Amino acid sequence: MTRVIAVDSNNDIYIGPDGSLAMATALEAVMQAAQQAAQTQFAEMIYAVDQGVPNFAAVWEGAANVSQFEAALRRTLLAVAHVTGISELSTEISNNKLSYAATIETDYGQGVLNG
Repeated sequence: MTRVIAVDSNNDIYIGPDGSLAMATALEAVMQAAQQAAQTQFAEMIYAVDQGVPNFAAVWEGAANVSQFEAALRRTLLAVAHVTGISELSTEISNNKLSYAATIETDYGQGVLNG
């Protein structure tokens, strides 16, 4: 079973009710991993500079290329362990804010990401 360190709504690790570092398992773990992958900027990771979503280059540099962003986000989410597919992905730019919604299929069921 997939298991990762849990994070709260501020993306901070926290101590669980048992006094130990909180952990997420199964669907919750995969969804957290997918959310963090989607938040990773291209070239942000010093040991994997070829990974991440090119937000700046695709959206904010010159004319927005939302299709390029969607393709990169799709590749990034599908690379997360236990993600088996993306049944729906929509993006929108409104008031200079990019948002997306993705329905992700995993080995543990379906989940929705909003960012």
